[in-house]
Amino acid sequence: MKAYWSDGRGRYGTGEDYDYFYKSEDSENWEIFTSSDGLWTYDVLEDGIELIRYNGSEIHIVVPSVVDGRKVTSLDSTFDGFYELKSAEIPEGVKSILGAFYGCEALEKVKLPEGLENISYAFNSCFSLKNISIPNSVKDFSFAFGETAIESFEFPQGTINIDSAFSDCQCLKKVKIPKSVITSSEAFADCEALEHVELEEGLQKLEDYIFFHCLSLKELRIPESVKEFGEQSVGIMEVREYVGNKNVDIRGYRIKDKCIVPSFKIIGVKGSVAEEYAKENNITFVNDAS
Repeated sequence: MKAYWSDGRGRYGTGEDYDYFYKSEDSENWEIFTSSDGLWTYDVLEDGIELIRYNGSEIHIVVPSVVDGRKVTSLDSTFDGFYELKSAEIPEGVKSILGAFYGCEALEKVKLPEGLENISYAFNSCFSLKNISIPNSVKDFSFAFGETAIESFEFPQGTINIDSAFSDCQCLKKVKIPKSVITSSEAFADCEALEHVELEEGLQKLEDYIFFHCLSLKELRIPESVKEFGEQSVGIMEVREYVGNKNVDIRGYRIKDKCIVPSFKIIGVKGSVAEEYAKENNITFVNDAS
């Protein structure tokens, strides 16, 4: 194997600078390598290697399970910004794909292995990704699917972290959340097409802004097990003025006010924390008599 810094290789001939690796900021002695076939840049870990860059140009990729005689156990930002990538298959033995496909705008198909646990940031800004099969082993979905084209999604049992998992997804319409979820801040913030949400009995908390500015969500049935609501977690929207000038932020709008989503109602058990949240925020509450 060869040390990366001595060969000066970039990625798929775009002419852009790919010599920056964020992990290099953590240690001056951090050492990375280029595979003998020149296709992979990687970091050596205790349990194998982590692929941190693909140096080729194929748009249909089968990631190898072994590189330079070492087992591949992790991907980190491997295909980040590879706009032309169409499909990828991740091998068994990989536990984490942190940010692996961030910004892969043409990505349509991915095969993930059983045993995978962390897909944080993995598919953020993959605009063409409409469907994906998730192994039941995945626990961390934080920032995983922002701005994808996925319309319906069910988190597997055992999921722990969904912070910003689908934030700013304009295609998502339906989602099911298991009782195992612990952290959920901004999970579906700005999902304006989201219409149907199923919360499993046993879920204990809805964190800050989890359903903030979900304009199509007109009702939410809250399990009695939910004992805590975060700040503006559900039923609240912004009144926005879309103008496009120097006086607004990069999103192209000015925030004028906040209000209740029109016709929104909470369905829950009388005397519950859900009813208390509804009263505090002037949201219509409907007693679940079932």
